[in-house]
Amino acid sequence: MKRKTCSLGSKTKKDLCFFMEKPLLEIKPIRNIARFKDIVGILFKYGFDGLVEKLGLPGSYLIKKFTKIERGLTIWERIRFALEDLGPTYVKFGQILSMRPDLIPPGLIHELRKLRESVHHEDFDAIREMVEESLKIRLDDVFESFEELPIAAGSLAQVHRAILKKEKKEVAVKVQRPHIKRIIKSDLDILQTIAKMVHDRVETLQPYNIPGIVQEIERHLSREIDFINEATNIQIFKQNFALVTDVHAPDIYIEYTCPTVLTMEFIDGEKIEDIGGEERKERLARRGVEIVLKQILIDGFFHSDPHPGNIRILEGDVICFLDWGMVGRLTTEMRYLLVDFIKALAYRNGKKLLKTLISMSASVPPLLDEAALQTETLFLMDRLHSRLNKTVNVGRFLTELVNLLRQHRVELRPDYVFMIKALVAIEGTGRELWADFDAINELKPLITKVTFLRMNPFAAEAMFLGKLAESLKLIVNLPEKVESLIKHIEGGKLTLEVHHRGLEGTNWTLHVVGNRIAFGLIIAALIIGSSMVITSGIGPFLFGYPIFGIAGYVFSGVLGIWLVIHMILRRNL
Repeated sequence: MKRKTCSLGSKTKKDLCFFMEKPLLEIKPIRNIARFKDIVGILFKYGFDGLVEKLGLPGSYLIKKFTKIERGLTIWERIRFALEDLGPTYVKFGQILSMRPDLIPPGLIHELRKLRESVHHEDFDAIREMVEESLKIRLDDVFESFEELPIAAGSLAQVHRAILKKEKKEVAVKVQRPHIKRIIKSDLDILQTIAKMVHDRVETLQPYNIPGIVQEIERHLSREIDFINEATNIQIFKQNFALVTDVHAPDIYIEYTCPTVLTMEFIDGEKIEDIGGEERKERLARRGVEIVLKQILIDGFFHSDPHPGNIRILEGDVICFLDWGMVGRLTTEMRYLLVDFIKALAYRNGKKLLKTLISMSASVPPLLDEAALQTETLFLMDRLHSRLNKTVNVGRFLTELVNLLRQHRVELRPDYVFMIKALVAIEGTGRELWADFDAINELKPLITKVTFLRMNPFAAEAMFLGKLAESLKLIVNLPEKVESLIKHIEGGKLTLEVHHRGLEGTNWTLHVVGNRIAFGLIIAALIIGSSMVITSGIGPFLFGYPIFGIAGYVFSGVLGIWLVIHMILRRNL
């Protein structure tokens, strides 16, 4: 059956088609060739052969001959299955990417949220060795019991139930998989290489800044793989809610925690889906949203994914938040901008909303059509506030707004995107508990509180003095900076860095051409030299001809045939 070509409707899908059809030049060599070969094979398996061939990835011709191509799947499904087959780094890559609706289309986000971590658990001997080496202990000296089978296993780590000897406390011990850092580094090297080539050579995908996306995900992975960061996040959260009795996060046992091992309180609470009683559900829904909104608007430090799986209800209806590997942070100024955004949304002020959105953005295209964006934003606001809606769905509005910004090439700051993700997740959790949940009503009291804090004379004075200090510092340093610049100009030391986009492929092509010319000259020299030996009549002889002359002809013939075959296989004739 003939494989279907890429035929897609949306702008983003067209970009992907273009990406798979536009010829790209060869990339630089990659260290881990075995791993690279696996990646090429999986890309072929899921029908991305056009991409691989146009990239000119090494070994692609032979791999294609022995690789089955999956058919009957959408392009988004093929991307998801490919990421699952590629392993832990790529699964994490997809999971983090699914939290960035400002970067990728809704169809792909929907598929990436289905990503499964189909991983086997590590052998217990390897886990024991990891714990003992990391904590510099003997397992039996510290733990009264340590279950060999994990209660949870992910791509980066697995969690074991245990009991501490000295404290007599039941704990969950999160242990990093052996060698996972090396695997992630190797995979990210490959991703960065391919991302740079795509960015340099595919113009229609340049606005997405693919190398920047890979770098950002690399930062998230480096934080998530260091368990000290997760322990620190939990401690900050506990400090922010130190005086609140109905909020909890697992206690951390610092003595038994390091970058590769995290020992924390074992939480065995009630899951969201198991909660009964309508009145209780409504109360917990309101309280859960209030807690997350306080994290965002008051503390500026929040759990980035408070979905039902990361929340447990303890005795006394205490709400416990789990999995603190990824958090978001908002500065005071960012929180004030967020309040301005919510106010503009509440009062349907499209102009103010657009102005605030631009202030919240990391990058805005120079030729942004603000009038069109404002009109489309007002349309979304009207639909949000329509009386036809039984309940106000803020999560859907925010998701559609982010998609609208992405279409106009407006990129929000990452922490704002994580904030939107957190709001969407907690609204979904609240709605799962209580069908009539209204996020706008829950927002109003906190907005009033933040506005009051913002207008507080002491806070205003502190902000003014801070800005004044920054301005004075700039004025004081300005003459010195100008003098330094003039000295560089006078001394001829002023240099300008010029980067030529797309020349990497040209350099590689020149390198290949140079090699072939060199091979051709060597072969020609061998033929001429062999001919001279043949005509010289100098022995020893074979079949009446000088042996060295015959050997030269044979060697030059082999080299010539190899060069021609290589060019045919690589389709470079």
